[in-house]
Amino acid sequence: SVFELDKRACSSNGCACVSGLTQGVYCGNCIVGAGTYAVKTKRVKKHAFECSASGGCCDYGVASDCGKKSARCREGSP
Repeated sequence: SVFELDKRACSSNGCACVSGLTQGVYCGNCIVGAGTYAVKTKRVKKHAFECSASGGCCDYGVASDCGKKSARCREGSP
């Protein structure tokens, strides 16, 4: 299933998320406020990212739901 990201490597590639988010999986096109993307550095709209509350980030790579209106914003266990 495309939602099973826990078996995929999450690459620490220098991406960064805005701080203060609930930890979870955010698509690159996920908007979390007044036009603010969850991923602020090295954002790729079709990739899924793990964001931590402190702004930490890693990149899971392409996910089929990312880049679309149905893109996930914080899915999966914290």
